[in-house]
Amino acid sequence: MNTLWQDLRYGLRMLLKHPGVTAIAVITLALGIGANTAIFSVVNAVLLNPLPYREPDRLISLWESVPNQGRWRVAPANFFDWKKQNTVFEDVAAFGRSSLTLTGDGEPEQLVGARASSGYFAVVGVEPFIGRAFAAEEYEPGKGRVVILAHTLWQRRYGGDRNIVNRTITLDGAPYTVVGVMPPGLYPVSPLNPGQLTFDEHEQNYWIPMSFSADWAAARRAHVLGVVARLKPGVSIEQAATEMNAIGARLEQEYADNRGEGVLVSPFMNEVVGNVRPALLTLLGAVAVVLLIACANVAGLLLAQHAGRSKEIAIRAALGAGRGRLVRQFFIEGLLLSLLGTAAGLALAALATS
Repeated sequence: MNTLWQDLRYGLRMLLKHPGVTAIAVITLALGIGANTAIFSVVNAVLLNPLPYREPDRLISLWESVPNQGRWRVAPANFFDWKKQNTVFEDVAAFGRSSLTLTGDGEPEQLVGARASSGYFAVVGVEPFIGRAFAAEEYEPGKGRVVILAHTLWQRRYGGDRNIVNRTITLDGAPYTVVGVMPPGLYPVSPLNPGQLTFDEHEQNYWIPMSFSADWAAARRAHVLGVVARLKPGVSIEQAATEMNAIGARLEQEYADNRGEGVLVSPFMNEVVGNVRPALLTLLGAVAVVLLIACANVAGLLLAQHAGRSKEIAIRAALGAGRGRLVRQFFIEGLLLSLLGTAAGLALAALATS
């Protein structure tokens, strides 16, 4: 232990003795490590763990393929047919954009939120952390005067008051009972055409029940819904796509309004990351190469420095230092240099991602 402590002290003295070499090596390592850490933080947040849902790999988005339009929103009748005829999903749920004016408790405010069909919260895999989800009867026409607030609206407008549940608020001049508050996160709320979702938190202020009249549930030309589904355990996305294609082909034969239309099955992760995945992976690979180049440059710098210390090495060997002791000394010096470079790199990454 005493010899190890001696090697550490000697290593620190050698680094201080050559401040120029030490500074160049630390800066080089810091740039390589900092860039990798910062980019990996983004990749981890966006690609590896972006969804706060239960088993997000089983969450699927469903779209229609419409002639002359491509990927498109879903008609209510097709949604109900998919929901009834499939055997690969635990459940299928629809959602759509909503806009209501909040009055009382401060200045009037125009809010954008979502209408959610039965099963939405179970499919997404997130339940309100205060209160409850909608009851079955609240999805019936005329009985859905209840609302679930987004976490951001709850904090901003009501100061995080946990007694908000069962309180009445006014939306578009009508009383709505608050039954729950959702945890922070990004949720499917606003389907756009062409078929894509927006995850702007300013459009995720509330959820209200989506009701379907008989006429509305039978509509096949009104492409207005976003649809999500949850795969049954053990079912692959390929199996789901095969079955949904068969259902789409069957509906195309049965209904004139479905002529030329199909079903598109996509992992929900793709809705979140969109076209960013290839760019992020490319960037991660690029900064990894930068780190390898930085390590190679530092290794060359240290080899050149050690070559200039041949006289010192010869004297230490003559005084009895074995090969193992010399190797350990150089290893400790490199380790100290690496620790300094890592600390500086982490500090740069923290600044870059703050």
